[in-house]
Amino acid sequence: MLIGQGRYDLETGTLTAADGAPIHLRRQSVDVLAALASRTGEVVDREALIEAVWKDIATTDDSLIQCIGDIRRALGKEVIETYPKIGYRLVAVAASQDNPTKRPRLRLIAAVGAFVLIASGLGLWLSSGTGGIDTDSAAIVPPRIVPDKTLAVLPFVNLGGGEELQFFGDGLSEDLTTDLAKIPDLTVIAFASSGDFPQAEAGFREIADNLGVRYLVRGTVRHSGDRVRINVSLIDPFEGVNVWAERFDRVRQDPFDVQEDVTRAIVDALSLSLNANVVPSRVATDAYFMLLRGLEPLREGTIEGNSRAREYFENALELEPNYARAHAYIAVAYGRDMMFDYAAVSPRQSVQPGLQAAIAAIQLDPDIPNAYYALAILNLAIGENDKALAAARHSIQLNRNFAEGYAILAEAAVYGGDLEEAREAIQHAKRLHPHHPARFDWIEAHVHLQLGDAGNARVLLEATVEEAPGFAAAFVLLAAAYAELGEHERAKSVLAALRAQQPDFQVDQFVDSEPFASEDRRQRLDDALQQVSGG
Repeated sequence: MLIGQGRYDLETGTLTAADGAPIHLRRQSVDVLAALASRTGEVVDREALIEAVWKDIATTDDSLIQCIGDIRRALGKEVIETYPKIGYRLVAVAASQDNPTKRPRLRLIAAVGAFVLIASGLGLWLSSGTGGIDTDSAAIVPPRIVPDKTLAVLPFVNLGGGEELQFFGDGLSEDLTTDLAKIPDLTVIAFASSGDFPQAEAGFREIADNLGVRYLVRGTVRHSGDRVRINVSLIDPFEGVNVWAERFDRVRQDPFDVQEDVTRAIVDALSLSLNANVVPSRVATDAYFMLLRGLEPLREGTIEGNSRAREYFENALELEPNYARAHAYIAVAYGRDMMFDYAAVSPRQSVQPGLQAAIAAIQLDPDIPNAYYALAILNLAIGENDKALAAARHSIQLNRNFAEGYAILAEAAVYGGDLEEAREAIQHAKRLHPHHPARFDWIEAHVHLQLGDAGNARVLLEATVEEAPGFAAAFVLLAAAYAELGEHERAKSVLAALRAQQPDFQVDQFVDSEPFASEDRRQRLDDALQQVSGG
């Protein structure tokens, strides 16, 4: 029978890859696979599996969980479905006459699509063919938010193990946010916003009001030796009740079943249908922990933080070379280097390694939104506007709650796409990420400016330069907004303040370097600034 990426012979118990190469599993994992394969398509309860494999040997669920993880890592995360507190079901199909050696090639086509690096290594081709992304894809229309189906995941509070283990709770919270965000009927606030409440023990109604949600997920993590106890509750702060609460006891080295169990239980509590694809990725646990450590500096939003994050992600790849998320986050870090140094006119060294990392991630997992988000940033930087728009739209199609995906879509659209799509996208991004960075306001202001609404642009940009006084691009747009409103002296004072910070800054050079696909929009900005810049 075919099981995920392999073939299992029920008679001999041999397991091989599609090309015929043997797949090696430890003995207990082989026995678990045999027990599941003998009842393919049925849910086999945990006790029956433990009895079949370990017989009279005393053991715990943890040993079974580790074997399930081994099988998933070898054959694919989708081959075994978990039924919380009940058991597992093997998903397999009967062997056919199809040539199994062709399957990896077909999978590769679907995974890679038509993404290829062209001669310089700095370009990206997105094809509308099978498995690719259509660069003429339709504009994204943000979904309607249903107030009673809105949720935010608060950072899990670390109750033991010291601050050095806080990454575990934060990472579990962020992963849970990502998994829940894939559910079609649910609006999930970006963890970058809900993460601003790290020690929330009370005041849940105020937090829910602040984030604009009906429900909150909160949890605590208590470490004891190599074990971890996770208490999770789904709170309705307006009724003042716990809709659902559960405790999970696990070995810390196997966090994935906790993540999957929590996700499914919350969905059940909210009476929503669970998308069958919403299951956590399973990789070597040490690599996963290394990735969680990298997410901490990545959240800082600085070039220095990006550099430290990349070191952790690269260490994760040393432990698990085919770790798609690590490749994707490396690409994101490179993309954000360029985003945070937006006014720089020096050669952009981040593009090539960023594109390579993004494509590596897509080859391994074609459904990873962060990889396409990184592609959108990097393609925008090199002037490939259509490809940036296509990648941004695809990231949103993969995760309808992806605030950063909507933001980069709006940014790409303001340089050469549909301005109405840009406005709707950035406003939806801000709803999904209420504690959004100043860059979101800058993008919305740029949209307003291009639509001829300098008044609204000015309000947003005045707030932006106050919040991010080193953001040169915001000063430039604010000067343009003042100029369009006829407030030339205020425009000149803004540019003077910018030059006081950056004496070598040249406005005309900045405008020329912006990635406009529409020369009319570049000219509009240039015309406004020429009234006041003096070069």
